Amino acid sequence: MNCNCPNDGILEEIPDNDCPFDIKQIQRMAFATFGKVVWDGNNGSGTGLLGVPQADSDIALLADWEARRVAIDNTKIVVTPRVGADPIIEAGEAITEGGGDNTTLNGIEEVTGVNPSKFSCMFKSIAPTTEKALKKLGCNNLEVYFFAEGGRIVCEKVEGTEKHKGINIQSLFVGDRNNAGYGTKDTNMLSFSIAAGWSENIVFVDPIDFNPIYDI
Repeated sequence: MNCNCPNDGILEEIPDNDCPFDIKQIQRMAFATFGKVVWDGNNGSGTGLLGVPQADSDIALLADWEARRVAIDNTKIVVTPRVGADPIIEAGEAITEGGGDNTTLNGIEEVTGVNPSKFSCMFKSIAPTTEKALKKLGCNNLEVYFFAEGGRIVCEKVEGTEKHKGINIQSLFVGDRNNAGYGTKDTNMLSFSIAAGWSENIVFVDPIDFNPIYDI
């Protein structure tokens, strides 16, 4: 629960929603090691959240993504195949206590927290080597970049700065191959959890000279 204490009772202004914000279909993803990659947005050298020196840091430029792809340290970024089916984010529900009994004041249900959201999707016809590499991602602390329809990059803006980073995730799981026989494609399910509040600081970045769904 994102609440301050003490509470002065003054309500915060709610910005006008004059421009709809919809992620639309997630078509591909990229993963980075948690806390190791921060894009400065100035196409120059910079420093990550954990003090890691960073160069080539404009998230909108293909050359800078390519530099991350070939990195040989923990600033490396890896990119998945295109999603085959059913990319869905299910928002976490409220964690509650009591309600209709003597455990809370007047028997009124109390909201004590929020469960994480869950992302899931299917990959189709991927090679065994690709399957194996996707499964190994689960051994790491990760951040994700969603590549949505139209080539937009969905990422997180670091509050109070012009920097961008991936969205923190946990519990990544890739299932074994599902085979349904004649006239079908094999599938592998991928899922992970996203911490509560993940969508409060997300932004769209429009790449300048590439489409991340096809070009990296």
